[in-house]
This record gives sequence, C-alpha cells and structure tokens, in this order.
Amino acid sequence: MNTAAQGSSPLLSPVLSDVGGARAEEEEEARRKRYPADKAYFIAKEILATERTYLKDLEVLTVWFRSAVVKENAMPEGLMTLFFSNIDPIYEFHRGFLKELEQRLALWEGRSNAPTKGDYQRIGDLMLRNMHMLKELTGYLQKHDEVLTELEKATKYIKKLEMVYKEFELQKVCYLPLNTFLLKPIQRLMHYKLILGRLCKHYKIDQRDYADCKNALKEVTEMTSQLQNSLIRLENFQKLTELQHDLLGIDNLVAAGREFIREGCLYKLTKKGLQQRMFFLFSDMLLYTSKGVTGTNQFKIHGHLLLHRMLVSGSFPTAKH
Repeated sequence: MNTAAQGSSPLLSPVLSDVGGARAEEEEEARRKRYPADKAYFIAKEILATERTYLKDLEVLTVWFRSAVVKENAMPEGLMTLFFSNIDPIYEFHRGFLKELEQRLALWEGRSNAPTKGDYQRIGDLMLRNMHMLKELTGYLQKHDEVLTELEKATKYIKKLEMVYKEFELQKVCYLPLNTFLLKPIQRLMHYKLILGRLCKHYKIDQRDYADCKNALKEVTEMTSQLQNSLIRLENFQKLTELQHDLLGIDNLVAAGREFIREGCLYKLTKKGLQQRMFFLFSDMLLYTSKGVTGTNQFKIHGHLLLHRMLVSGSFPTAKH
C-alpha cells in the first residue's frame, strides 16, 4: 500500500475532518438555539405570553374605555384624572417591559440580527431590573381601590356615565366586568412571584441566573406584602359590585365596612317539595334568595338577617379520640 497516497486521501484529510467537525458543532449550536431544552427557557416563554395577554387587558382601560368616555364626554374631569393618572404609568411600564422580554427571547432563540455578545439565555437579570422599576409604581397601585370606589359612586348619580359604562361592558373587548380589569395589576405581581419561585427552584445555587431570580423574588414579595390589603379591598369591592347587579331587591349593597364572606345553597322543605335557596353571608348580614325566573344569573331576595341581632346555637359533633 502506498502510504503517501493514503496520507493524501481526502477521506483522511485533517483539514476536511476539522471542517466537518466545525460544521457539526455549528448545526448543534443552531439546533440548541432553535429548540432550547432548559426549563428556564419555557418559563421565560410563559412570562412573555402572559405579559402580552396582560397588556391587552390593560388596554381595555387605557385605550378602549378611555375612548368610550371621551367620545361621549361622560366622565367628570376630576374622575378622569384620578382614573387614568393611576393606570397610565402602569400601562407604559408594561409596554416597555414587554419589548424587553421580546428582545431577550429573540436573542435566546437565535432569531435576532443584533450582536449576540454576552449570555442572553437567562431571564433573572431582566426580571430584577424591572421589579426594581415596578416597585417605584406601587403608590399608583395602592390607589386603585379609591379609583373603583369613586367610579362606582359616579355611575350612580351621572346617568350618561352609567349608560356608557353599561354599554361598554356589553362590547366584545370588555370580556369581564369592567372593574375586574383594575384588579389585574396587583394580580400580575402575584403571578410574577409564583413564576420567580419556580425559577429559583429550577436553578442550582451556583448558576449565574439564580442570584438575580432570588433578588427579583425578594423585591416582588415585598411589593405583594405591601399591597396585600389593597388587593383584599379590591377583590371585596369587586365582589360587592358584582352581587349588586345579581341580587334583586337591595339598592345599596356596596357599603363602607361591609365584607363579603361566602355564599352557598340550602334546601327548604315546602308543600311542593324541596326548593333551593341561595344564601349570601356578609360581615353584617345574611341574605337568603331564590333563583330569578328569567334565564339570567340573578337572585330574588326573600329577606335579610342582621348579624348583630342573631344568636347561633346548635349541637356540634365532638371529635373522636
């Protein structure tokens, strides 16, 4: 065998072998960028997808509801200022945050034409920086229960605003009760807290993104603790206004200090047999109702009991040891 010929064989050429190896590495890198297997990548994708949905929810208020009330000149100037000055800064922040998320995921997946120097396959640094910024806006979030209260009051004495409000809720874009959208910003913080918790569980302590995720979680936990009472008041107010529309026979369900506790059904034995009754328990009274005759979710009130005049008695089973 001619060893010289063997050395020059293209099948054994070190140059071609190196080229082939480099090409294989490039293909592997491209495949890794296109289909990342890291769990953190899929969590980052979840943050991006839910952020897009959340921003559309904010636009129900900042774009569509604003357009409706401005078109009809239905909202007093003072209420306009209170309402939109406390939601617009939140909306603008999340617009910028969404752009950053989109850019980061494009780099992570290798879809961006921008220079790719640095480690872009992480999300903690982005979350930490934006949680710092969002923390500066908590003052606006704390005023959302005041916004809801003033809006509810205004719809009771300004007929044009009440009409615009009700017509807007019938539009396709307003797929939930309008006041529900004002709960979204604080609820979004709760979602960030859950997602950052998942990221911290996924990463090992010595991984680069762990420290940023841990610090971001600390920031958002402080915010949610600070806003917990505001969220409780918002959710209670939203439930009371929802029930105000559903309960026939009571005009002022939304009252200072009143809290919704729970609802449930019991059966009343009558000459016609068992009839369902729906009970609604509040901090100061108990309402008992029956289903309305129409096809709606409304209930007709049969009576209400004031709790401060009630005495609860009965036998309760004792625990078996």
